[in-house]
Amino acid sequence: MTTRLLLLLCLTGHVFARETPDVDCLVVNLQHVQCSWDKEGTPEVNYTFYGGFSSNLSECPTYLSENNTNTGCKQPYKEAERFQTFYSILQRGQQNRSKKYQLRTKVKLNPPTNVTAKNESDSNLWVRWIPSTFPKIDCVQNEVRYRINNRKWAAFQVHSGVNVYCINLPSRSSLYEVQVRSRISYVCGESDFWSDWSEPVLWGSNNSTEPNQMLMPVWTPVLYVVGAFILILLVMMLLHHERIRIIFIPVVPKPSPKLHNIEDWFQFPKGLKESFNYNERPCIVREYCHVSQVSVSEPESEWDQSNSCSSSTTTVLSEEGMGSV
Repeated sequence: MTTRLLLLLCLTGHVFARETPDVDCLVVNLQHVQCSWDKEGTPEVNYTFYGGFSSNLSECPTYLSENNTNTGCKQPYKEAERFQTFYSILQRGQQNRSKKYQLRTKVKLNPPTNVTAKNESDSNLWVRWIPSTFPKIDCVQNEVRYRINNRKWAAFQVHSGVNVYCINLPSRSSLYEVQVRSRISYVCGESDFWSDWSEPVLWGSNNSTEPNQMLMPVWTPVLYVVGAFILILLVMMLLHHERIRIIFIPVVPKPSPKLHNIEDWFQFPKGLKESFNYNERPCIVREYCHVSQVSVSEPESEWDQSNSCSSSTTTVLSEEGMGSV
């Protein structure tokens, strides 16, 4: 019986024994190392924490507590120590738990401050902010996100060292909500942790409503179809009605065969019109005809009576014919 009781106590002792919680450490804003052991909830007992970047560990100078129970530790930190190995020991009585960390990728910055959104002279919305820390100008990478009228967020990363972002041609009738967060860039040993998002900054106004925004895409193609139908109808009227065609496409005037009507279908300036003289005396032009010597020997009265070249030619030919006979 006694043996059974001892065996039962040994088995239940392991069940009721409290396991030392796990410790998780981060470099906060490049200012201090913060370790916590309340990931699974607030412990029921207090633990003593030892930590450092060498084998000579020192007890935590500043504990973080909740309900008078230690839940974490803030330990001093230097920038050069981030690439070294960090050691920690969490102890209570005879129980302890040791661990080591590579804190190069475990840096969490504070959110950016003084975030502003301003519509400038180029009609674009410019977002500016100040990083929470200034290790180097190219060591901080930023990410901007914004949403319009409480819709889905759109996020955009900004190059290292750039603390400004441009939203092209925003609508004043919409409400823009903007936030920014930061982390250490790959230039200085990229961190796996982004900072928390900054406080939201609002710009614009939310005058539009969701039902109206849903109807706009439906009515837009209808307006296009109606406009195209009206345009086709106007073209048909232009082609089938003479009066409308004359108004829009005037008929080119037909030139008159008479020279003195040229001023009716050419629009001359008044001064140029007066410079033309249509009253000049005509010049008589007669057709030249070859007359043989036989026709010259004819009496002068007979030559005067011939009024045309054809008659003179006939006379000459007749006389030549008689001479031959």
